[in-house]
This record gives sequence, structure tokens and C-alpha cells, in this order.
Amino acid sequence: MEVIEHRPSENTGAPRASAWQRWLLRLEDGLHRPGVALAILLGSLLLTALAWAVTRHFAIEDARQQFERRADEVHHRIERRMVSYETMLRGGAALFAASVDVSRAEWKRYVDTVEPERHYPGLQGFGVTRLLAPGEVAGFEQGVRAEGFPSFTVRPAGARELMSAIVYLEPFNARNQRAFGFDMLSEPTRRAAMLRARDTGSVAMSGIVTLVQEDGRDVQKGFLLYLPVLRQAPSGTPGAALTAAADAGPRGAVRPALWGWVYAPFRVRDLMTGILGNDTGALAFRIHDDTPTAPAEAFYASWSAGTMAASAASVAARGPAQFELQRPLDFGGRRWVVHYEGRDVAGMVDTWQSNLVALCGLSIDLLLFWSLASLARRKNQFEHEVVARSAESRARLAWLTAVSALSPDAVLVFERDASDGAHRLVFTNPAFSQWFGLRPEDLLGLTEDAVDEWLSGLAPDGAEPMAPLARGEARVALAGPPPRQLQRGMREGEHQRVYYFRDVTHESEVDRLKNEFLTTAAHELRTPLASVYGFSELLANAPIDERQRKRAAEVVFRQAGVLKHLVDELLDLARIDSRQGQDFSHEPVDLQAVALSACECLLRPGETPRVQVLPGGAPVWTLGDAGKLQQAVVNVLANGLKYSQPPAPVTLSVLSATHEARDWALLRIVDTGIGMSPEQCAQAFDRFYRADPSGHILGAGLGLAIVKEIVSLHQGRVTLDSTPGAGTQVTIWLPRAAAPVAGPAPEPPAEASPGDGANQAASPAPATAG
Repeated sequence: MEVIEHRPSENTGAPRASAWQRWLLRLEDGLHRPGVALAILLGSLLLTALAWAVTRHFAIEDARQQFERRADEVHHRIERRMVSYETMLRGGAALFAASVDVSRAEWKRYVDTVEPERHYPGLQGFGVTRLLAPGEVAGFEQGVRAEGFPSFTVRPAGARELMSAIVYLEPFNARNQRAFGFDMLSEPTRRAAMLRARDTGSVAMSGIVTLVQEDGRDVQKGFLLYLPVLRQAPSGTPGAALTAAADAGPRGAVRPALWGWVYAPFRVRDLMTGILGNDTGALAFRIHDDTPTAPAEAFYASWSAGTMAASAASVAARGPAQFELQRPLDFGGRRWVVHYEGRDVAGMVDTWQSNLVALCGLSIDLLLFWSLASLARRKNQFEHEVVARSAESRARLAWLTAVSALSPDAVLVFERDASDGAHRLVFTNPAFSQWFGLRPEDLLGLTEDAVDEWLSGLAPDGAEPMAPLARGEARVALAGPPPRQLQRGMREGEHQRVYYFRDVTHESEVDRLKNEFLTTAAHELRTPLASVYGFSELLANAPIDERQRKRAAEVVFRQAGVLKHLVDELLDLARIDSRQGQDFSHEPVDLQAVALSACECLLRPGETPRVQVLPGGAPVWTLGDAGKLQQAVVNVLANGLKYSQPPAPVTLSVLSATHEARDWALLRIVDTGIGMSPEQCAQAFDRFYRADPSGHILGAGLGLAIVKEIVSLHQGRVTLDSTPGAGTQVTIWLPRAAAPVAGPAPEPPAEASPGDGANQAASPAPATAG
């Protein structure tokens, strides 16, 4: 009450707390009381116990279902395998039914073809036993001994009303040879199954026996499967008598006589290993013979290491099973009962229990910590976290905005609409608006098909319409201005689809120029090569006089010079393009000295100089490479001389000028040659372009292209003014530099380096006009 009395009243002007704020204050006060913490602890313990009990119940039920599914799987595998053995026996009986007499070799080939060890694992053998009358035994033994078995006898010895003998048994290994000649009718358990097979005409399974194949090592329980082999036989034979005694059919019915049986012996543990392997997981099982005459104990247990049947003591020693299940297995006139046990499932349930207890204990600790912590400190932490996250979100938004705004590629972002599944445009960046001339509000919210309609109207006239966006990557042409070639790509996520457009106009133009360059270069090289090859062949093979030989040699020499000149110019262009001026020196250059050196390079012995260097005033300086500038001047002068009829002069002047608030150093070359039209002037600096396409003036059309590259790398430009029939004026503009402060000015090179303009001018084919 004291606290309430001292709180600010409405008259103090303080803001009144809202209802939810007052409720939070009461909650904070209540959480700090000792009894509340204890109540929270008791409640959490109760919830933990309830959750543990429910989860344990569901875990046990899940384990039980898994156990039953595994037991059903094992049971079905055993059933399917036994059915496959019946199929195998019927195949053997069919062999005897289809043949008058099956020899021992034929039986072996048949069994090898069946491949029982591969397709019927767990099978001890596959054999045939012959039904005999007491009077037939001696003759039968003599017949088998004649086949290569001199010690063969029907066992056990002695005369009986009906007898049989195992005659074929494959594989005929040492273990199966122990059964060769054995009379299975002499043993009651086997006899009962054989007679049941005779009576029913189907597969019969014997009771549990110890096979005669056992050699005293690893003895196992076993059983046998029989299927009768019936043939027509005269009355009086053992088979006919035995069949007639068992015939209960309609009066007058004739049944085939019993000739013998095909049979298969099995060792139980080997059989189960062949069916199931060595591991049945957490599942254990034992098998009982449910026939009234059979013993009560199990004849096989999956956990038993030996061949002895599992006794009650051994089962008790393993402890009680968590789950148990019994399934009957009826086959061959007998019933087996398979008792399945799940003993290792309890450990899995206990593991989940301990994990759940640990998790619940941690939850209780967190609840207690939360109930005892100060709500005020949590509020402050929350406010600081909100402020930090807000700042981080603003920074991230600024980064994303900057990336979008400064991206050189145009971007479209579509998002899948959950209502109709269509992708609708949700974002465009400034590059898209700039290139396509469409504002974001013109397209936002439209589907891909609608955006395709907008974009299809932006293609140049006569061009193919743009490929639909859904097609993904494509080349897109925009009419402009300026015209653009765009490469479109696509990336798709679970809900978004992003299209981006990259400007490949420059790359497309470079590819076009490269192809054009290669085509023109090949053509220019082929023309002189044809002359060189033809006249060389003439000199090498044809008898010609001295005058023709000299003329042919002159042609070869001149065309070889053309080739050398063309290759030098191509190398110059390649070196300039690849190095981008990295091998240029940047030193003060006196352009007057460069002009004089260029004129000297063009002088030829015995010729009157045609280049006139107009006198200038003060030296004009620039920063650059004197040799490369000399090469550019020589190329322009050579063009002027070549396209001007002698003795018309070519003038060269060095000037300085101020243009567009910049100081320039000028090299101006004027000739009175054939001149060029405005259309020719626009192409003069293209590679391989010549003003005289007739071919009467030799050259490759690379001179002015080299000039342009050299001047561009000096941060300058070249202008060309020409009138057809009145001559041409070429002006090289270079940034003017101040004169050197001290030291002599660098001398221009006396002669140009290999591949430069001096050598080009001195060659038989000077540079052509661009």
C-alpha cells in the first residue's frame, strides 16, 4: 500500500499506464514471490512425468509394430523359400515324366543347369530314390555297380516288403556319398513322408531327423522333402502294387505306378542361414514341429550356436522377451510353429527415456531461470537487441539497394503467386529501366506472358522477335538508341525466378570485327602469295630468257616486299593491341625534331625531296614515345606521297593550339592527291580499308589504323579533312607538355625500329591510304 500511495497521481501530469502495462507489472511482481517459483517447479515436474509416460508408451508401441513387421517379413521369406523348393522338386519329377529313362549323367546335367547352390541356398542336395521289390534288389545293385560303383549296396541289408535306394544325389560330394544306396523306407519318419507323398501326389515334408550325411562334425537337425515319380507299369511290379493298395479313386480308374521319388534333404541351421543370413537384427525365433507325434521342444533356435534344440533352460537363461509372436507354417503336410521374440527392443526404449528425462530436466532449469531473472534486465536486453537488429537490417538493406542500383546488368525478379501458380514481376533495377525505357510501375505485378508482350515491341525493325522469358538463356536485340545486344540468363529458386540481361554489344562488335579482320587479312595475303608462287614456279621449272627471268625475279621481290610489309603492319597492330602502350616510353618529345626525322626516313638516294617541313616558331613538346610518333608521321606522309602525282609536294607543319580548354600539339600533313569523299573519310581508319580499291596503288590498308592506335595510346586523336580531286589534310592532335626544365632535349631516333613507318616507307609497297 505504501508503494501505491507514492505513485504519481493523475494531477502530476505523468502519462497513465495502460491496462496491459499494469498487467505486466503485476506479473513481474508475482514472479518474484518464492511460492511462485516452487509452483512452477512442481507443475513442470508433473508435465515432465506425463510427457515421459506418454512418449514411452508410444515408443513401446512403435517398437512392437517394428517387431511384428520384421517377424512377418522373416515368416514370408521362409514360406517363399519352401515354395521355391517345391517348384524345384516338381521340375525334377517333370524330367522323369518327360523321359523314358533318365541316366545319371542326364540327372547331373539337369541339376547343374538348375544351379541349386546359387538359386536355392540352404539345400543339402537334390536326389532321386528308386522304389524296389525285395526280388529286384540284387539285379538293381549289379546294374549300379556296372556304372562304376563296385561297392554299391542297398542299406540297411535285409529283405523288407517294400524297399528303396538313393540312386542319384547331386552334388555327389563326400557328405552326400554317405547317403548313396540308403533305403529311406526303412526309417519310420522318412517312410511316413514318402507314403504321404505317394497318397497325395504332392510334396510331403518329413519330420525332424538326423541325416545320414552327417559325419559327426557340426551335427544338425534335418528334414526331407519328397515328391513321387509316377509311371505306367505292368501289374505285379512294386510300384503298381503299392499304387493299387493306395488307390481310393472311382471304380475302374487307372493310376500310373509309383516308380520312386525326387527328394531334397536339408540341414535346418544351414537352411535358415541360406534364407535369412547370419543377422536377423533384434529378432530371435525358434521353430517347433506342431505334429502330434513330434517332440514338444524346438528343433531350431536362431540364438543357438550348436545343433541341439533349444531347451526350456536355455530360453530361461536369456530372460523374458519384450515382445512375443507365434506364426504357423504349413507345408508338405506338416505344421511348424515359429515363435518370434523381441529381446533387444527394451534397451532402445530405455535410451529414449533417459534422453527425454534429460531434455525435460533442462526445460525445468530454463523455466526456473526465467522465473527468477529480472524482467527489467530482459527488457533492456530486448531493446538493445532490437536496436542492433534494426541497424543491421538497415545496413543490409542499404547494401542490397547499392548492389541493385549499381549493377551493370538489368535484373527482373518474378515471384510465384500461391493462388494461381503464375510468376509475377516484383522487382526491377535501374539498369533495366535505363536500357528498356520502362518504368517499374509499368510492369510490376504482371505475369511473364504479359512482360513478354511488353518486351517484344522493343526489338529492332526486321529483327526476330525476342524469345519468351520462360525459354531461359537467349540473345536479345534492342532498337535503342543506342542499339544494344544483350545476353539473357535465368536462375530459378523454389519461389523466385530471376532474369538478368548483360550488355554484350561490345563483345558482339569485337567478334564481328575479328571475323572481318581475319577474312580481309587472308585475302590480302593471298594476292601477293599467288604472284610469288607463280613466278617462283616459272623460275624453277620453265626455260626462260634472261629478260623474262629478271622481270620474274623483280615481281617476286616486289611481292615479297608487299608480304613483309603486310606482316610487319599486322605485327605492329597485334603488339599495340596486346600491350596497350605498356612498352611505350613517356618522355618529353620535340615534335619538330620528330617531323624532321620522319622526312629523312622517306628520302631515297637520287630522288628529289617531295616532303616540305614548314618552319615553325618555338619548339612544341609532348609526352610520349618519339619512335612510335615518328612511325605515325611516316605512315601519313607515305600515304600523301603515294596518292599525289610527282612532283606534287607534301607539306608537314608543327603547330600548337587551344581547343575545348585544353592545350594541344599538332602535326599537320597536307597533300594534293586524289582526295576522298565524306563516306571514304568515315572509313579511312578502318583496318584494310583503301581509298583506291582498284589495286593500282599498292598497300594493305593498315597505315592509318596503326596511326590511330598510336595516337590513341598517347591520349590524342586524329582528324581527316579531304575533298575528292583536291587533296587531303591529316591532323594529329597530341596533349601539349611543358619544355624540359634542364638538360638537352632527347634526340629523335636516327632511324625507326624494325616494323615501324620508316621501314614501311622504304619498302617496295608503302602504306596505303586509309
